[in-house]
Amino acid sequence: MAKWGKRRTRTSPPAAALPSTTNNISASSSPYFLPDLIPLVASRLTTLEDFFALRAACRAYRARLPLSSSNLASQGPLLLVHHKASTSEALFHVPLRRILRFRLPCARRSPILACLRWLFPTRFAPGDPSPTSFHSFGCRVAIQDASRPELRIRHLLTGKRAVARLPGPPEEYDAVIFSGDLIIAFTQWRPDIYYCRTGHAHWRAAWCDGGYQLYSLMSLKGTLYALTYPNYGLATVELDNNSVVLSFLEDKLSAQTVLNCSTLWLAECHGQLLLVVRTSTYHVFRWKSGERKWARTQSLGGCSLFFNLHEFAGCLGPDHPAVRRDCLYFTGWSGNWSEYSLVDGSLHENDVDYPGRAARKHFVPLAWVLPSIC
Repeated sequence: MAKWGKRRTRTSPPAAALPSTTNNISASSSPYFLPDLIPLVASRLTTLEDFFALRAACRAYRARLPLSSSNLASQGPLLLVHHKASTSEALFHVPLRRILRFRLPCARRSPILACLRWLFPTRFAPGDPSPTSFHSFGCRVAIQDASRPELRIRHLLTGKRAVARLPGPPEEYDAVIFSGDLIIAFTQWRPDIYYCRTGHAHWRAAWCDGGYQLYSLMSLKGTLYALTYPNYGLATVELDNNSVVLSFLEDKLSAQTVLNCSTLWLAECHGQLLLVVRTSTYHVFRWKSGERKWARTQSLGGCSLFFNLHEFAGCLGPDHPAVRRDCLYFTGWSGNWSEYSLVDGSLHENDVDYPGRAARKHFVPLAWVLPSIC
């Protein structure tokens, strides 16, 4: 990535080592900067550590720096990674190539996992992460320990969290979608989904009628959209107790759109619904609601799209200072991420290399965290 070139890896200074001016600001009865200038100062900060240090300086600063998209607009993308020196996960600052001081709360250790490690020690190298999966959108993250029927939902900036348990031992699922206070978990190629509201302790199951299966889901402006299989049709979704009610906007994708495709994602940019298709390269289509069809595009207006393995994670831009224009960013299976440019068709693979990385990369979970989507 042009703006994310390799830099010398360094650890973040401890909180006590913050510049003395910060301490002076905290102790002073009047702020160092005029309060009206604080949003302008914050707009030039590129790490969450600096942003929260500025907020902590005094009450006047804190009052003018709520956790909003405008105040966090200059914050670069982060990756949620495993850190073997910690009992929880950490945030990796991609442009600076270093681990932030932020830590997730320690997860409860599963007795099943502990038993497996004791019975089969050769299968678990020292520092190997637990079988944990992550799903994200903006700053909201869903965390699942594979050995527990539990999904933890957490907003990484506010600290708000909710714990929801699936009804009985859950089957594996690929993706988690956030739509307001609604949380949806589903597996590709299946007709059923689980859904619940934030803060609720129970999930409901719902099924598609007519033999349709769900391939991709996307929430846009309060409407839930689905790409269905086997027809690859686009439909709006309503959840009616135990039923997934589909209203088709397009019966099926054209053969040209899905020819030799390996993966499809629904996404959004500037409030417009998008379809990203991966063949030997990547293609992006915009939904033209008036004509009820997909139209190929090679420009995102300077924006960049972020994807986890099976879900859309957010959109930055246009002209975000930390990323290239008109690019697609993906997490991989082996502790890496990739960047595809719609401008020149280039594809760059990047390793996530940092002190404290787990010994076996293919077990390392990754998820994009975008602070400006809060």
